[in-house]
Amino acid sequence: MKKVNILIIEDTTLTAQKMKRTLQWAGYYVVAIANRSETALEVMFKDHVDIIIADINIKGELNGIETAKLIQKNFNVPVIFLTSYHDDNTLSDASSVNFTGYIVKPYLDAHLLREVKLASFRFGLNNKLEPIELNNGYIYDIQNKVLLKNNEAINLTKKEEQFLHILIQNKNQVVTNEYVDLVVWHEYSTYDENRRQLLFRLRKKIPDLEIQTIKGEGYILKV
Repeated sequence: MKKVNILIIEDTTLTAQKMKRTLQWAGYYVVAIANRSETALEVMFKDHVDIIIADINIKGELNGIETAKLIQKNFNVPVIFLTSYHDDNTLSDASSVNFTGYIVKPYLDAHLLREVKLASFRFGLNNKLEPIELNNGYIYDIQNKVLLKNNEAINLTKKEEQFLHILIQNKNQVVTNEYVDLVVWHEYSTYDENRRQLLFRLRKKIPDLEIQTIKGEGYILKV
């Protein structure tokens, strides 16, 4: 049975390290500790993550709820929220995310492990993610985030990989310019030329995949 991979999003070092020790002692693997939304996104594109434990109040342009919402648009991963607050406003904000657990600080280790175990069972985390078949012989290995053509991996830069991933995860739907900017550049807006150059390079490497530009809106991968 494979280990369940966990990403901790927490900007308090002592809390994060204590959580990591508890989880590893219980047999889980902590992929990384991210103290900002930008770092969390980088980890999601680099490694395979099964469960996220996210503090609601973290540093960066996005808080924990906003970060989880952005991640879940591209990765089918359960989220367990960790917070010092459980007032109605916080609960209302958290409800905008499909979270599977909610832990209030200070917490007991047994409570943390129970929520992680429930998420593991609920999402069948020992099952392997099936590759996504695209057009013209392309296959996307979603677990390793690798694009294959006739069983050969296509060499992409980090930004090309991220851009392609969000296009595949939202195939046949428009991915807005603002969304691309937030995921790839971690900003709400960047220069149009940056996006155009990124798309130009990607199209050269995968000419048989149809990526359309929707003027003034964004991009769509037709599958």
